[in-house]
Amino acid sequence: MTIFLNDKPHDAAAGTSLAAFVESLGLQPQGIAVAINYEVIPKEQWADTMLADRMELMLIHAVSGG
Repeated sequence: MTIFLNDKPHDAAAGTSLAAFVESLGLQPQGIAVAINYEVIPKEQWADTMLADRMELMLIHAVSGG
């Protein structure tokens, strides 16, 4: 299936959780937030949130500094 992350297509196997998808990208969950259809998903729910074909995700990195 195809998942759109920040408007870019990514392949994912059917039955992939949000947690597994983030891990497959080589990202650490600290310092990032993920929204599905403009709704932020709490990290505690990532393992239970299953992705679907053509789902749109937005990944936001926290940046510190000034």
